[in-house]
Amino acid sequence: MESQVQKSKRKKMTIAVIAGGIVAIGIALFLVFAKTEKTVDNSLIPVSSDGEKWGYINHKGEYIINPQFEDADFFSDDFAKIKSNDGKTGYINKKGEYVIPATYKNGTEFNEGLVFVVTEGGLPTCIDKNGNTKFVLDIAKYVSAFSEGLAMFVTENGEYGFVDKTGNIVIKAQFERAMPFSGGFARIWQKDNVGFIDKTGKIVINPQFKAVGNFNEEKAPFSNGKQWGYINTKGAYVINPQFDDAARFGNGIATVKQGRTYGYINSDGKLLINPQFDEASSFSDGLAVVRSGNKYGYINKDGKYAINPQFELSGDFHNGIALVRSVDKWGFINKKGEYVVNPQFQYVKHEVSTYEQPNFIENDYYDTSEFIKLFFEKENGNTFDGVNASTTLAKLSEHPIYGADLNAQNTNFADYSKQIPITNDISIEKIRFQFDNTPIYEYEDTYDGYYGYRTGRTQKWNFNAKPDGIIYQLNLSGKAYEKRDVVISALISEIERRHGKTMESAGIGRYLVQDNGKLGFAVENYSYSGYSGRLGIKIAFNKEWAANQVTQ
Repeated sequence: MESQVQKSKRKKMTIAVIAGGIVAIGIALFLVFAKTEKTVDNSLIPVSSDGEKWGYINHKGEYIINPQFEDADFFSDDFAKIKSNDGKTGYINKKGEYVIPATYKNGTEFNEGLVFVVTEGGLPTCIDKNGNTKFVLDIAKYVSAFSEGLAMFVTENGEYGFVDKTGNIVIKAQFERAMPFSGGFARIWQKDNVGFIDKTGKIVINPQFKAVGNFNEEKAPFSNGKQWGYINTKGAYVINPQFDDAARFGNGIATVKQGRTYGYINSDGKLLINPQFDEASSFSDGLAVVRSGNKYGYINKDGKYAINPQFELSGDFHNGIALVRSVDKWGFINKKGEYVVNPQFQYVKHEVSTYEQPNFIENDYYDTSEFIKLFFEKENGNTFDGVNASTTLAKLSEHPIYGADLNAQNTNFADYSKQIPITNDISIEKIRFQFDNTPIYEYEDTYDGYYGYRTGRTQKWNFNAKPDGIIYQLNLSGKAYEKRDVVISALISEIERRHGKTMESAGIGRYLVQDNGKLGFAVENYSYSGYSGRLGIKIAFNKEWAANQVTQ
């Protein structure tokens, strides 16, 4: 089952809306989401015409920043997070200029002037808008963006806590789950019940609810396990449970569900707009998206249609403009329902309400020092694992570890398939001694003279054959399982350090070719073949074999 942290790791609910794909508006049941207090800047919209390159358009449909990024998010705090063509994360301004170079593996969105970033193999690091490091959060396995001066993090043990802008842990990791601060409170979970803490970490409303939303206008929707109502900031009922679903208040109005349809209530819990819609969002810019049948439209606060249901998908209004889809293309309308930009875009991102999962980034650090030390203890001059260019098959069969269990079912290699632990998380899963230039045996088959089927095989071993190289298949488990790239990087760095040369890139890995008589190396990333927890290391005893490894 997917854990909550894994769910929260997913990209925030700013989604790529693709033709034939995703329902656009955040409808009720968004109580599982957290509302960060950042203000999303909708003046520029991320779009892609081909799903490959992303850029930004204004509300007139004009490109302000040409398509050039692998991915692009909305602007927040004047900056937008993008992914460059090599998959690295950076941040741009509204001119499309890099203000933080794309050198990071991942990052949160900017909020309150700060952002968390992580480099390949690095720790979550908080930087400011000038790229200056404020602090490193080495305690966190996951960390989210700042909200109301505090950032939520999760430890390796799965406990949630909060850090301030100076790097001080102001609320120690102790909760089984939490959400970012909103309105001075943060939701926390204990024994699967939800309550609230203040910014000192004090529990101000005991965990007692099956589900609860954030406070807004001093009310929060909650569930008693059967129906939904509202509590105040002291935890007292202000609107008794009576709805089948309920959302946060905004401007004195909240969306509720009764039976199968949605309507709206005022702050006293009285119906303002009777339940009648198949879906209904919160009001934004004076209008709310609703669905009737399979079409979306907009209502005003009197419950009357301001724009009749006619769109395949619709987004909230911002500054008098809303994103809508018609005939599989996206455009913009005004509050009269008139197109200000005709439907023409195939791929558009849309901020789905302001309710979103925390945008976690993951600590990418993994201590490879023990593995590197133990693995390279096998290297001794031009000998690796007791084998070198002069080792014969006869000598290999006497190897103190592998000899008795070598399995030669092919003329060009002999396998050792017993697992050998190196560290708690990394083990050798298989070793293959490769004999490409000189077969380790020859065979002669005999056949039935009448029917033609094989009746026997005579093998002739070549015990003088010498291996061209060794192939190690490593299995990564535990903490190392998700850190394959870190392990690969550490292997490459150690090989380069030991041999004073740079490994070349080719195929699915990196290789180092040296003159005959010196060890060559190849490091292969098996993730491209679907083996997410494995990688390959090849040790070459001759120049030709080394050069062929990752390019085959």
